[in-house]
Amino acid sequence: MRRPLKPQHGSPDHFGALRQTTAAAEAAAHLAGRVAGHPEDAQGSAGNPPPATPAIPVDYAHTCMNHFVVLDLRKTGPIAAETLAALARVLCSSPLCDDLLVLQPVTNADVGLRIFGGDGLEADFCGNGLLYTASKIGDETGRDAVTIETPAGVRRASRLGDQWQAELGDAVRLDLDSELSGDLPVLGLMRAGEPHLVLDRPEALPGFNVDRARLEGFCRPLQGLTDIPGGINVTIVFQKQNDSVLIRTFERGVGRHTFSCGTGAIASIAAVYGTPDRARKFHVCSPGGMHSVTFDGEGWLLSARPVRIGSGVLVEGQLCLPLKQLQHYCAETAPNPAR
Repeated sequence: MRRPLKPQHGSPDHFGALRQTTAAAEAAAHLAGRVAGHPEDAQGSAGNPPPATPAIPVDYAHTCMNHFVVLDLRKTGPIAAETLAALARVLCSSPLCDDLLVLQPVTNADVGLRIFGGDGLEADFCGNGLLYTASKIGDETGRDAVTIETPAGVRRASRLGDQWQAELGDAVRLDLDSELSGDLPVLGLMRAGEPHLVLDRPEALPGFNVDRARLEGFCRPLQGLTDIPGGINVTIVFQKQNDSVLIRTFERGVGRHTFSCGTGAIASIAAVYGTPDRARKFHVCSPGGMHSVTFDGEGWLLSARPVRIGSGVLVEGQLCLPLKQLQHYCAETAPNPAR
């Protein structure tokens, strides 16, 4: 039986924000019903009761502990962007959800992917979300290679054992006014799908295990350092050696530190090592796990192991997942640096 998310008895209400019924969620659910084939007003017409909102399939998933709610609109029909933004604000208000991924049908790829953050804005790209989407479509179709349309263009992805590898394209070094960056230990302002200010470990952050609140307090004011719309992500490189880096990332759309960031992994490698003149493989370690980053001579590729935690539905503003699928999983098992 499916039911709204509830914590086990005696445990913290980590899922409270995901199942709360707010005005935004209710408005989004009613609007979803209208856009997805119910043109009647949410209050009904001619004395009739309001139309039922269709149940929309969802996954709860992560790649290297970067958590998503995945909304599958391939069969239920489109939903307006303002509705998706309202849903993202509610769903991503919990630390158990970093982004809302939206799957939709397209004509020039196997699936279309849109990404919405807790700020209600649509992102250009999400490396970890791309990897999970690739694994989902690959598992559904039984194929080892898929194509995904993103706001940044169509990307190819392929299965590598229990991992997936996806194209991220170029990592471009952007200009940064030295008067704005001041004494910050800047390794580069990079655009690798998303813009990242990549810093060598600053003196204000003594080490990788620094408290999350302290990390966020340092990074949050830097979001507006440039005039890039929506702000910038901030990725801190705590260690670098042997074609590997140890990083933590503050994501602009989430408004907080996340366990890992796919575009941050690419940006940090490109900032530290530059663009190689030949094929080369790197590794990036974050609190949520390890990414492999490859330059194939033409562009950057990201690989990791995506995980589906559970599947359910979004209906009438409620995210419903079977408790059996969740009882063996808890985001609190992530390493201490992210707490």
